[in-house]
Amino acid sequence: MANGARTFQVRVLAGGDPLREERLTRSLRDELAELEGVSVGFSSGAASSQGSKAGPLTDLVLAVAVLASSKPLAGVLTTAITEWCARERHRKVRVTRGDAELEITGSPDADQRQLVREFLEEPEPDA
Repeated sequence: MANGARTFQVRVLAGGDPLREERLTRSLRDELAELEGVSVGFSSGAASSQGSKAGPLTDLVLAVAVLASSKPLAGVLTTAITEWCARERHRKVRVTRGDAELEITGSPDADQRQLVREFLEEPEPDA
């Protein structure tokens, strides 16, 4: 991922259906890859859920990097993920940055959209 970027892990939650999870994750990846200033790829070393078979269909987590100097890009990313989720009301995405995580659903209200925007725009903690 790019230096000086805010990074997030994005997981599509598909209710335990690995084939649906793979299809939706690839769909979201393709959509986010079209955004200028956003780098997206599959995260390596993602832990599979306990009791599941390990393999390419069970460990689909996207690594998304947004240029740190581009605060409006967090809004673009928020809009892209929210609109992608809204295409099917049952879509759900978990966004993780460090120890913090947030779930985005297909039908967020105004308060939830503001919370998502603040979460994505929050500066990286100092290491």
